[in-house]
Amino acid sequence: MNNLIEVKCFVCGNSSKFKIINKPNISPKAKLLIKEIYQVLKCQNCRFYFVSPQILTNVEMSKLYDETYFTEMTNWWQKKREQDRKDRLDKLYECLNRKIGIRFLDIGCGEGYVLIEAADRGWEVHGLDVFDNRMQSAKRQDIKFFKGDIFNAQFPDNHFDCIYMDSVLEHLFDPVNYLKELKRILKVGGLIYCGVPNEDSLFNDTKKLLFVLSGRFNISERIKPFIDPYHVSGFTKKSLQIAALQLDFQIVQIRNFGGQYEILKFSAFSKPFLVNLLLLPIHLLATPMRKQTYLEVILKKKG
Repeated sequence: MNNLIEVKCFVCGNSSKFKIINKPNISPKAKLLIKEIYQVLKCQNCRFYFVSPQILTNVEMSKLYDETYFTEMTNWWQKKREQDRKDRLDKLYECLNRKIGIRFLDIGCGEGYVLIEAADRGWEVHGLDVFDNRMQSAKRQDIKFFKGDIFNAQFPDNHFDCIYMDSVLEHLFDPVNYLKELKRILKVGGLIYCGVPNEDSLFNDTKKLLFVLSGRFNISERIKPFIDPYHVSGFTKKSLQIAALQLDFQIVQIRNFGGQYEILKFSAFSKPFLVNLLLLPIHLLATPMRKQTYLEVILKKKG
């Protein structure tokens, strides 16, 4: 069986043959929208994962996102996430040349936790999302919000000091083109924080083994375009670095982390809690192997 296909990579531009990983799993809700046969591909050059052919339209994809997309958090997880937000904004502030009058944009701002944290620091805060899922406390007068995508927002050139984008690029079909637009609206010396899942994680390798052992040979363990959380692109450290270098960003920092705290998301002794307890040794082993579940990069626009 030929497991190679010829397409063009959205990250490195490579047009040679790509490895077919397998077919994506499809939720019952997504099956109602599916009209073609999809495959998960891996670029042999930069290790970027994506789905082919191009996935559903934005209007069709919006039908997959509902009120269950943002799940209720445990107190443990709320505290962990709050500290993560503080640490990330502290790091951006430390790396910024400009210390006052910071103009900040949170893309994919969701419920608005980062917007509130940034506004409480006295920054000029803008939020952008294709849906308005902000909680009431994030709908403050000192927080500006745009409902739509980055291209429709038409922000001016060299406008923002800092752009925050956590768990966004994996939802985009053409991430480099998106980053190109962010570079246009970012000031020289400005920073982008970007966080994405790590498709090279030990967890994904383990998931592949479990799929094989359970007889699910034709289901991809990488990216889930038709299953919550609907990822159509998948990054590795290599593909994330290449995406940044394609646009001549300076990489200030790149970090691999995550996985071992997933257990904090769930109530003690619930089924998801026990499942993640069983997975904990895998996440702990992933740390020295540098194959944890998440990647973050801080990019700087060169002068």
